[in-house]
Amino acid sequence: MKLKFFVINLKRSTERRKLMCEHLDKYGVDYEIFEATDGRALTAEEEQKVGTSDQVILEMAGGRKFMVKDKMSPAEIGCALSHLRLYQHILDQGLERAVILEDDEVLNDDSFLALNNLNVITEPWDVVHFSAVSGIKNLPCSRKYYFDKKRDMYFSRTGMHNATLDAIFNRRRICFGAVFYVVTPRACEVLLEKGYPVRLVSDYLLGMIGYHNLRTFVAYPMGHYWHANDEFDRSTIGDRPEHHIVRL
Repeated sequence: MKLKFFVINLKRSTERRKLMCEHLDKYGVDYEIFEATDGRALTAEEEQKVGTSDQVILEMAGGRKFMVKDKMSPAEIGCALSHLRLYQHILDQGLERAVILEDDEVLNDDSFLALNNLNVITEPWDVVHFSAVSGIKNLPCSRKYYFDKKRDMYFSRTGMHNATLDAIFNRRRICFGAVFYVVTPRACEVLLEKGYPVRLVSDYLLGMIGYHNLRTFVAYPMGHYWHANDEFDRSTIGDRPEHHIVRL
């Protein structure tokens, strides 16, 4: 299946856009630059889509709940809106799979090897995550779908494969980093439903598997498939406040 790539990029970030285009052109992929929302210059319509509370209580399976505390920065709000708008754009285009990238990363040959072998996953999936997974409790003996066994490269589902068990064991655990991932239409629909009004940073919305219950797979070895572009000193999101997850 041919994959469409989308690069989230602020209109003013011309150098990032130029370098990302050069990078993807080298690999000959089909991509689109998706203009990001500037959280420092929201329209009145965009402001209405943002939650106003500094605390949000989220419900999980089995009646379990957790709270996310601390106010989002303007840049985080813009980033969250950008990902949500892109999910709708993917649905509007009728795509079966789409690759989402932020504009400050560099992929490598193995990134495209993995993307070209997504069909080794023979069970249904919603998200394939290429970022870090830290502390998530996984179901023992989850199947490994190898695409290069000699180098121990494979996909495996993360979490407990069950909404109630994930609510128990992974209530405060997250797949970090919404910088490089693949989504299906079902993922886009669920993330849109859970994402508005905006009250979670994009990393949390995508990475809280116990909250959205999307069938999420991770590419291993973790951290191998992309790195930050050395041309840039820091993310355009800038300084980020801490976000505390509280078990209720």
